[in-house]
Amino acid sequence: MFITGDHSIGRSDQRAGAVTHRGISVGDGAWIGAGVIVLPGIRIGSGCIIGAGAVVTADCLPDGVYAGIPARKLRDLKPSAR
Repeated sequence: MFITGDHSIGRSDQRAGAVTHRGISVGDGAWIGAGVIVLPGIRIGSGCIIGAGAVVTADCLPDGVYAGIPARKLRDLKPSAR
């Protein structure tokens, strides 16, 4: 699930404040597992693997394995010859 919209906390009479939208970028060759949630403005680097069910709250560097809630880097992968 790619979530690109967000809103600020508004006044007590209208808690959902101003809406903002930020794109998500996914690099070439990235693998995003089932049920992953990616929050607004995130960049997932080329060759990344995002484990099933992860919640991605920060950018993911290229060629890394990320998993968990929030997603954390578990290990580096060998980059491909480009």
